Amino acid sequence: MLMTEIRKQSLGDVERISDTIVDLAQQASDVLGYDLLQKRAGVINTAIELTPLQTALKQLEIEILLPGDVLVYQKERQIEQTKANLDVWLKEFAQADKVARYTRFDGPAWVEEKIAEYKQPVPEFVLAKAVQIKQAFPECQIYVESLQDHPDPFLVVAIPHEKDYYPAKERYYVEVWGEPKFEGRLSAA
Repeated sequence: MLMTEIRKQSLGDVERISDTIVDLAQQASDVLGYDLLQKRAGVINTAIELTPLQTALKQLEIEILLPGDVLVYQKERQIEQTKANLDVWLKEFAQADKVARYTRFDGPAWVEEKIAEYKQPVPEFVLAKAVQIKQAFPECQIYVESLQDHPDPFLVVAIPHEKDYYPAKERYYVEVWGEPKFEGRLSAA
């Protein structure tokens, strides 16, 4: 999967069932006693209440990256980078005079760090989005998630758990960019 193939979604988008299907579901329940379609239609048409963070992102018109697409992309990049690192490790291992130095191989991992601690360049359009989110919802935390030894970091907005060792209460991927060259720089207005 390419970075450009990661789909985005507006928060609050709700699937709606057509009136024809709603009518059919009611008739199937009344006439046939079959209520599965009616239950499904009711669940899908139920309004989704947004959390405060989701509401802030929606008001800012910031779309989130679909988590499933992000996961597929990250897994593919991790496999690619692991193979590349393994090739280098195997060459070094084959040429090593002392085997003990090269007895272990570890593949790269996805690492999340607070944006203030991230030491690589971040493009202006990503920084502008991060500032916009933080100003609108100061309680959130902004992270950069990146693969060790590989570009293409993600901007993540989250509501961290009170205890650092627990997963975030709420977490969204809101941007991804390619490194080392950036596209989409802000222009001076």
